[in-house]
Parts: sequence; C-alpha cells; structure tokens
Amino acid sequence: MMYLPCLFVALLFQIFSSTAQMPVEVNTFWRRCQQEHCLPTNPNRFIVQTMKSLLCHLEYEDVVSEVEHECGWDTFLNIDNHQYAVGLLARAMLRVSQCLCYRIARYLFRLLRREEARWEVSAMAFFVELLPCLNLDKWDERILQLVPIYLRRDCREMRLLLLRCLLLLCKRPSMANSIVALTESFTEVLKDKDGELVGMTLSVLSEVLRDADVSIVSSIAVQLAEALLPLFDNDTSDVQLLSIHLFQVLMELLPEEEKKLLEKNVHQSLLPLFFHMYDENQCVVQASWETLLQATKFLKKWNLEELLKTEEMWRFGECLLAEDRSRADEYLRQSVSYLHSPQKSIREAAIRLTARQGTTNNFSISISNLATQTLHFLRAVERHPSFRFRLPQNQLCMAWRRRPSLLDNGWPSVCYSGQPHCWRSLQS
Repeated sequence: MMYLPCLFVALLFQIFSSTAQMPVEVNTFWRRCQQEHCLPTNPNRFIVQTMKSLLCHLEYEDVVSEVEHECGWDTFLNIDNHQYAVGLLARAMLRVSQCLCYRIARYLFRLLRREEARWEVSAMAFFVELLPCLNLDKWDERILQLVPIYLRRDCREMRLLLLRCLLLLCKRPSMANSIVALTESFTEVLKDKDGELVGMTLSVLSEVLRDADVSIVSSIAVQLAEALLPLFDNDTSDVQLLSIHLFQVLMELLPEEEKKLLEKNVHQSLLPLFFHMYDENQCVVQASWETLLQATKFLKKWNLEELLKTEEMWRFGECLLAEDRSRADEYLRQSVSYLHSPQKSIREAAIRLTARQGTTNNFSISISNLATQTLHFLRAVERHPSFRFRLPQNQLCMAWRRRPSLLDNGWPSVCYSGQPHCWRSLQS
C-alpha cells in the first residue's frame, strides 16, 4: 500500500511505452521468454495482465470488471485509443477509492512538473479525470504552473488535455484572475490552425473573462483583441461565434477611461462584422449584429447605431465609408479580402461595397487599382462558368485576359511580371 501509487503509475506508463514503440532487442528477448514460460504473445498484454492482478490483489475487482465491460483492457493495446482507455480506468478507480486516487494524483503531478516527455500524455489523461478528488482550494494555483510548460508544446493531445483541465478549473470564479493572467500563452494557441484547440481556448477565456478584475482585463485587452480579429473569418463556425462573442464581452468590460486602448481594434472590427451579417450561418449573423451594435456604442457612432437598430444594413456600410474618410484605404483593403470569400452572399456584399468605394476619390491610387482590377477579374470569371476560384493558374490567367481593359476605364495598370496584382492575392 505504501508504494502503490509508484507501482500503479509505472505499470500504466509501461503499457503505453510497450504499445507505442518497443525496441527490436526487447521484442527478440520477449519471444524467447514467451516460448519458455508460455507468456502472452506481446509484452503489452503481459503488462495489462499484471495491472489487473495488482488491482485484484487490492480487492478492486469491480474496477477490473468495469473496464473489461467497456472493452478497456483491449483498448489499452491500441495506441490510437490509448488515451480513452486511461480515462476509463481513472473514472472506474475514482468511484472505488478517492483516497487512493488522491495519492496517485499527487504522484502524477510531481512527474508532470519534471516534464517526463515519454509519459506526459498518459499522465495528464489520468490526472484530468482525478481532479474531482482533489481539494482545488490547495491545488488550483499549482495546476496552473503546468500551463506555460505544456500549452505551447507541439503535442496536440497534451494541449487538449490541459485545456480540459482548465475548463474544469475555470468553473470557480476565484480562478478567473489567475487564468486570465495567462493570456499570453492563450493567444499563441489562438494562432493555431486546429479548430478544436482554438475553440477550447476561446471557451476557457469566455468562462473567466467576466469574473476577472477590470485592471487585469485592461492589461490584456489589446493583446486579446488582436488575436480575436482574424478568427472572425475562421473556417469553423464555432470558432467564429466564440471569437465574435468574446470581442463583444471585451468591449463591454472595459471602463470608460480605458476605452482608448481598444479604439483602433474596434475600428478594425467594423467592416468584418458588417460583412458577416451576410453570412450563411444565421447564428454568425446574429452574433455579428450584436457585436457590431456594441462596437458603435463603444465608438459613440450614434448614427450607425440607429441604422443597425432599424436594420438598414446597406446604408450602414455606405455611411461608415462616408463618415470615416481617414480610414478609407484600410476599409477598401479589408473589402478586397472579402471578394475571395467562399460564401457567395459575402462575396456579393463585398463586390457591391467595393464598387461603391471605387467611385469615390478617397483612396490611394494603388488601393483603388487593386480593388478595380479584382472586380473586373471576378466579373470575367463569373461570365465564364467553367472558371472557379480554385482553378489552375493558366485558366485563371485566361479569365483575367478576357476582362475589360482597365486602361479603357481610366485606371493605370498594376501588373507584376505579366500577372495582375490581385492574382498574387488570390494565390495566397
């Protein structure tokens, strides 16, 4: 009983090691032992049998039976599902003895602090399931020490497990300040291409932001806003929704005297939120409208707020361009990026607004040229149904050559090595 946590964890890790990768010399040695002593064919099966024997020796036959019923022991031998089996065993043991699980959790935490790379996924998978048996008043701050260590690792499974751990911790309002203080680590994850990772990170931030002190929210506001803005256009609708809602919460929480900090970021959000009111997903449409409404209040643009309330959406876009001439180039540059949206409704809104912008003299020549060339190119593609946005380069260039001449329309040509500027934009 004294050495049980060490014995149990050693067997748990050995199952993982022998399943993930077994050296050739060990396999050779095992085959000789297997022939002499009638042992299981594979070393990992023998270790699973040893684990079951240990649990039965401790009179935990119910744990063995429960895992058996869920086919957990066989699942241990499949490296792709190993994490599921570890969680199944942990939950079964937690129902039998919280005292034993507490001792195992303490031992696992010490190993995680040492950064035992070979075993960290199994250790964290078991540890997360044992959190209910821990006194979080004493453990919560210590667990947060693991965040800077593991959240930036390349191991996706480890990062997901750590975020699961944080989702459990952030249910406690007292943890809000400590978790929000880790925003630097979170914003790095928000740059990841993995939608599940980004979504879980946004969920953690959503849980704790409202409970955090205003001074802490103010200190991370700009950093978080800059990380959220690109996520409005994410391919995953859940990530879009969470990022848009979180941006709204951020604006609501900043006190009046601190709003100057976020002013630039809120201005940058206006046009993306406007275009997403034409999104095919109605939940995204609603979230964009609510956040855009909050942004107009934040910037004290009462005329734009009134247009939103009366649902005069198109007039909102035109008034935004007419009112804020100092940001004309920035708005046009943003509009051009939405000309390539995979959603037809957003493309059409971008084409319409860009054409409207192109008729004014508020923009620099280079930006206006880019917008006008892109519009002509898109119209050329639309006139020839065989062309699509993801066609090979030679076909796209053919569509481009069929566009109306920009010189005929009074625009200087903007080309590079025989290719239009917007072709490079489309490639990216």
